[in-house]
Amino acid sequence: MVLLAFGTLGDQAHDERDPRAAVRVAQTNYTGAVSAGLVCASALQAQGHGSLVVLSSVAGERARRANFIYGSSKAGLDAFAQGLGDALYGTGVHVMVVRPGFVRTRMTAGLPGGPLATTPEAVAAAVELGLRRRAETVWVPGTLRMVMSALRHLPRGVFRRLPV
Repeated sequence: MVLLAFGTLGDQAHDERDPRAAVRVAQTNYTGAVSAGLVCASALQAQGHGSLVVLSSVAGERARRANFIYGSSKAGLDAFAQGLGDALYGTGVHVMVVRPGFVRTRMTAGLPGGPLATTPEAVAAAVELGLRRRAETVWVPGTLRMVMSALRHLPRGVFRRLPV
């Protein structure tokens, strides 16, 4: 099993003013993960079995004003991982995309977590369960699946006015 965990949040306000900083977020969250993901997938495929667990983010489901640079990079990673999973289907290699919401970590220290905030331990437990079930997508907490389904289908004008 390979755990692909790439992520930097960046500073949205600063990164909007400094395109080089925005590119660093994108390179870390997307380009670095694509490169490492392809190398790992190739090694797993060569051995004929294994799982590639890709830590994406609920932020990639629908980019929001407050962190669209981070969210867009995670959206790209999420799409890449899904496509890679489809490409590897039937080879013995399993790709699982993990979409956690706000996780209380060093990266999010000092930020307000909200009612669905979770912990690294909860994410680890969800990953373990997902691997046992050979899930393709895991939401942490699971409630986010329904929340994001609703948010994903809201008209843009309505979504824009939400305090998310």
